[in-house]
Amino acid sequence: TIGAATIDAFVWAKEFRVVKSPSFPTGVGECFSLGSKIDIDKFVQTTGGGATNCAATFANFKLKTACVTRVGDDLFGEGIVRDLKRHGIGTDLVMVVKDERTAFSTILVVPSGERTVLVYRGASERFDPAEIAWPKLKTKWFYVTNLAGNLAMLERIVKTAKRAKAQVLYNPGKADIRRGIGHLRTLLGGVAVLDLNREEAAELTGKPLGEVKEMLRGLQKITRGIVLLTDGDRGGYYFDGKRMLFAKPRDIKALNRTGAGDAFGSGFLVGWMKKKEPVFALQLGTENAEGVIQKIGAKAGLLTDMPSVKTLAQVKVKVI
Repeated sequence: TIGAATIDAFVWAKEFRVVKSPSFPTGVGECFSLGSKIDIDKFVQTTGGGATNCAATFANFKLKTACVTRVGDDLFGEGIVRDLKRHGIGTDLVMVVKDERTAFSTILVVPSGERTVLVYRGASERFDPAEIAWPKLKTKWFYVTNLAGNLAMLERIVKTAKRAKAQVLYNPGKADIRRGIGHLRTLLGGVAVLDLNREEAAELTGKPLGEVKEMLRGLQKITRGIVLLTDGDRGGYYFDGKRMLFAKPRDIKALNRTGAGDAFGSGFLVGWMKKKEPVFALQLGTENAEGVIQKIGAKAGLLTDMPSVKTLAQVKVKVI
């Protein structure tokens, strides 16, 4: 896995309010009183970041896994490396950078489980291809998460994968998306699986949020591979140029949605590596995400073994 490693601090307070207003980009805001001192009801600190979250899924399924990421030479960085080792994830490729701070996120959670994330990207946003020990990256799959808009890094990953006859799953971050389809188009042609959410797909394609099928078709024409599109608690979509599928999750109360997207994508890839069958992969990805939203933190609820056929069948997948 390649991407961000963070410390995540989850905060709950009764004073957090959900307010609908067109002044917010999503149409909904999370608010509290300006100038107030607010008592918090609960506080939990965990490790996070797409690279570490997804690596934990792969390690849980006993796949040999290493994490390529950057952390600061500080206590938070030490904690991340220690947690990776605890999960059985290789840390030889983790770069500990002096004079930089480890990425940190403060997650403000409302009772529904939805949240607003305040992100300090720190060391994780300054990837330099020259820092990476590329000859050591011997793998069948590169799982690439947020690169903070560093498309030179993505280009090097795609070229390395091609030479090694490996494949790439790319889950771009907001800064990557904002580089625009013009900059990403050629690189996406080297990606086997593109995984993004509905808002990101709309921004990248210029399509309205409601035109999910058109987004999938447009992105698949560029990648010529698999496109995954997640839509929060409504479910996830799959399109490979021929089959277009929709996976509907079970109706489960969410305590926390942070890491659900990482859990879906990494769970899908575990399923795909095992069977190369999209229905099974979608079910496994959805089950993994459902586990995460029922726990606090992006790793606590991850699957640790393969669910039964009966359990997977509870995730309904249909052709659309």
